[in-house]
Amino acid sequence: MTKIEIVVNALKDISASDILVFDTTGKSPFFDYFVISSATSDRQLQAAINHINQDLAENGYPHPVIEGKNSKSWILIDCKDIIVNVFTRDEREFYNIEKMMVGVEQLNIEKKNDLR
Repeated sequence: MTKIEIVVNALKDISASDILVFDTTGKSPFFDYFVISSATSDRQLQAAINHINQDLAENGYPHPVIEGKNSKSWILIDCKDIIVNVFTRDEREFYNIEKMMVGVEQLNIEKKNDLR
């Protein structure tokens, strides 16, 4: 299983919604994937941190850096080559960071081949 598959599956496991994955390979010198998803509560935000952290560690990847650990509306999980943003719905609508990804290929997370 690839690292991006692990991250997406962890988000699905906690029932995060509206998961978008953008392939920034060749567009950003800092990361290869930019992930945006929504959570319904601060408890689900914390679950995202725990599941991604644990699932990456179980597959031999280093622990990510977490920004906003105590936030009740937005967390950023820096997995080095994958940046994961998990927002509450209101916060996601307010910041609308999807608009930064205009022109960047969005992967279909339901197609296994897209996440390789």
